[in-house]
Amino acid sequence: MRFDVRKFICNTCFLSVAVLFFPGRQLVCAQLTDCLYRSDYRIDTLRRGRLSLEVDNLSFFKNNEFNSTVQKGYTLPGFWLQLKTSYYPSADLKLEAGVHSIWFWGTTKYPSFAYKGISKWNGQDYAHNVHVLPYFRAHVALSKQVDIIIGDIYGGSNHRLIEPLYNPELNLTSDPEAGLQLLYHTKWLDFDMWIDWLTYIYNLDTNQEAFVAGTAARFKANGEKSPLHVYFQLQGLAQHKGGEIDATNETVQTMMNGAAGAGLKWNINRNVLKYINAEIDGAGYIFPKGRASAPEKGVGYYAKLAFQLRDFNIRTSYWSCKDFISMFGSAFYGSVSAKEENMLYEKPEMIYLGADYIYPMKTGFAFGIKAEAYYYLPGKMYSSETGLSAPSAFGRNTNFSIGVCMRLNPSFLLKQY
Repeated sequence: MRFDVRKFICNTCFLSVAVLFFPGRQLVCAQLTDCLYRSDYRIDTLRRGRLSLEVDNLSFFKNNEFNSTVQKGYTLPGFWLQLKTSYYPSADLKLEAGVHSIWFWGTTKYPSFAYKGISKWNGQDYAHNVHVLPYFRAHVALSKQVDIIIGDIYGGSNHRLIEPLYNPELNLTSDPEAGLQLLYHTKWLDFDMWIDWLTYIYNLDTNQEAFVAGTAARFKANGEKSPLHVYFQLQGLAQHKGGEIDATNETVQTMMNGAAGAGLKWNINRNVLKYINAEIDGAGYIFPKGRASAPEKGVGYYAKLAFQLRDFNIRTSYWSCKDFISMFGSAFYGSVSAKEENMLYEKPEMIYLGADYIYPMKTGFAFGIKAEAYYYLPGKMYSSETGLSAPSAFGRNTNFSIGVCMRLNPSFLLKQY
């Protein structure tokens, strides 16, 4: 198994040279994830008594050219749209209510079940002409450090999970996370704990109850804007499917992912080079007995190097694992083939290279382009049912992805009480 080092280095150098000669601008936020996927959860005390109409939209076109045993290629052309009213009854309380909808160009019907990556999800047979959900969030700031959110929580990339645990693409296609969330923020610690309730069941329901519980903690040895910022992180996810009042014969299942690691961020803030970030994490996976088609536990190792050149963010990483299954991560961060049924990889490795460009716009608007390459080294491939080996040479290639996104989030004052 050989990796074309010369080609990889040449592509990296070409991209870096192009960045250096590309005219830069002052950015409001540094990374594509910050600008396009995350939301500011802080309550603005100056908006007390304000009733506003808010439009939150993310339009996207993402093409995944995958050609391996790991994942089939596909394209995501569409947008999601939130129309909601926002009201601040007091300086520590924010209420939001409206609707959330998702649209894909070229389709006229949408599945009736929740949009989330749960394995063997059994939705109903019918579909709707449009996918629209009610949206409600009650956000109370108990203090300057503690926030409680009930309803639609600050989910997705707001949790700051590492990519082996959470695929950023889910920010485009998933329903908003809804349930309960606790946020704790100090100079030395960022803490996020949440429950995302996916499926509510009635008595004798034919589906199982399903929810995801998660926690993410980042310990900061010094300030994030320090010349050399040091941090440590712990992350955990648990996906539960079961229930006591349903009419199914399926067993209760709980799958868990976790990660722990440390990182350094050198804030250089020069005209060309803005920062360099290095991080290393260990990841784990646990699945109780009772499911023969999946390993019971596994581990993975993740190393990342990222830096910003003008308006470009360049990131490369290395991933290696054994019997690791990611609940919400990309198939490239796992030991299970998402293309070949019941096929597993013994000790897969993956080298990643990505670059994104953020076009600076006024507050409430952002535009970005992101290109990615995944070089997957699958190693030995075998059947989860028979244990027999299978040739996986045709899986040794580079997979590409490129996407364009625009985030629009204007706010219109309706009345000041």
